[in-house]
Amino acid sequence: MDSEIYIRIKVGGRISLFTKDVAYFEADWNYTIIHYHIGKPKMVATTLGHIQGRMLNKTSFVRPNRKYLINLDYIDSLKLNELHLQNDLHVNISRRRKLVIIPIVEYYLENKK
Repeated sequence: MDSEIYIRIKVGGRISLFTKDVAYFEADWNYTIIHYHIGKPKMVATTLGHIQGRMLNKTSFVRPNRKYLINLDYIDSLKLNELHLQNDLHVNISRRRKLVIIPIVEYYLENKK
């Protein structure tokens, strides 16, 4: 059921995508790069903060630092304040977000399939 929830991203017109298709979002100034599990990344003219604001009710994404908004399903492990993703990307958890992000990720990884 969770994959049926659409996230609306405004890019001139409107683009809707499934949350399960997105591995992570990456900030690039006033743009955001959408990295899918499969396929090429896509750049949209929306800031990462706006995208995060549109996803407030969705708990499947975490924002460990200013640059990334990551799908919890795409995280492989948590080691020393660093998230290891399925594509071998290592993302640092910022000092200020550590207290919130680490318990969420640990809980998710413990209860993962």
